[in-house]
Amino acid sequence: MLETGFANARAHFFHPMMEVTVAHLLMLMRQGIMDQDQGRAVLRACLEVVDRGPEAFDHDPRHEDLFFLLEAEMAQLAGEEAVGNMHVAMSRNDMDTAMYRLVLRDEVLQALAALGRLRAALLDKAAEHVETVMPAHTHNQQAQPTTLAHYLAAVEAEFAKDSQRLLAMWTRLNRSPLGAAALATSGYPVDRDVVAELLGFDGLVENSYEAVASADFSAEYAACVHVALGHVSRFVTDLLFWCTNEVAAVRLPAGFVQISSIMPQKRNPVAVEHLRAFTTRAMGDAAAAMSQMHNVPFGDINDVNDDLQPIQRRLSGAFLDILTLLAEVVASLEVDKELLHRRAAEGFATVTELADTLVRHAGFPFRTAHAIASRVVDELTRAGQTLKSLDLPLLDACARAVAGRASGLDAELLRRAIDPVHFVAVRSVRGGPAPTEMTRYLRAARELWAADEARREELRRRLDAARALRRQWIEAVLQGGMPGK
Repeated sequence: MLETGFANARAHFFHPMMEVTVAHLLMLMRQGIMDQDQGRAVLRACLEVVDRGPEAFDHDPRHEDLFFLLEAEMAQLAGEEAVGNMHVAMSRNDMDTAMYRLVLRDEVLQALAALGRLRAALLDKAAEHVETVMPAHTHNQQAQPTTLAHYLAAVEAEFAKDSQRLLAMWTRLNRSPLGAAALATSGYPVDRDVVAELLGFDGLVENSYEAVASADFSAEYAACVHVALGHVSRFVTDLLFWCTNEVAAVRLPAGFVQISSIMPQKRNPVAVEHLRAFTTRAMGDAAAAMSQMHNVPFGDINDVNDDLQPIQRRLSGAFLDILTLLAEVVASLEVDKELLHRRAAEGFATVTELADTLVRHAGFPFRTAHAIASRVVDELTRAGQTLKSLDLPLLDACARAVAGRASGLDAELLRRAIDPVHFVAVRSVRGGPAPTEMTRYLRAARELWAADEARREELRRRLDAARALRRQWIEAVLQGGMPGK
């Protein structure tokens, strides 16, 4: 068990552990808590360990974990007394949760970048299909005509909210627990704010008990990812349906399908199938991460610390893979525009506009117009026909049967009323599918995407600035100066 934990720590926490150690060491020297000569010796040992890299260290049963193994290595380089003083006012409790936050915030930035690429792919594809009319469905039944752009923009809007949820949680994630020590801070005059600044944290988890006990940043991340995976799953369900031979609305290029070993005609959309399977497993990990909070004492404890980390790392890796693959699938989609238009015209999707036209041009109350249109559907269905077969005599007969008078429409009004292109064109209300409105919407969505991307880049720059500040302080110390002076 310890060897497995060591491998996990070496893979994911070696560099964060050393970053926390160096930041704490620089603060101790700056505050005069640690002797400058000892501090320089330990700093050089830290830098040598970092240069050697995680692969240089193998599990050793004489040491409980990576923390103690690295401490022993540095003691050989800088002396036991100096390395022992390095940990004044720092416990593995606050160090561990600081490392978890450092790793998770990098994973959040990676997820935001992947979400950004997926959103861009959706917006690009939507821009290609502003006039691609298609039937939309409710309750798995044909509902009304819309456009593929309208649909894809709606999917992108869901992922935009996922980006914004992760950006919002950053303010709670990027807080430093360091200086809390075991849980009650320290009698030494440590400067918690300095350590936070050196590590790029935006502030402190101020209550020291909360600093080592809280794990809600992990649960919040898992919850955000779980919601996003739900959006992936719903979109993938539609894609798989659209890829069927019977629907054939979209087609994936060769790189995303596999053939059958026996059936020459098969083009199995395995990329999308794998997305569905990956998403299911990842949702299980997200739920498991949130469940780790259940019936756990409020304090430093393995359930929500060490034992939670493998789940989080697996979840983050899967989420990144899913978003990356889905973006590639979206970008590669080939759409049968003519087939989609024909489907929208051949069914009864435009019958709402027929009812609206009866209200608008013939003065029927909507409920009456609804009844007339419903009777039209019944008559055509019994005759094995679609709305394309509707003519004025049948419409007038249905109107007389329901309302006691003819429909009041002429042939041109009827033609437009059952035309899916006209249906879409007149729905220019804000957020509707009309091409003019959809073009405006996509422009606004692209601006929101750009703002979210700029925010992500700003967060990354802040972390880079903290890394540069650490390098400056390290250089000053190695040259015989004081940290931060």
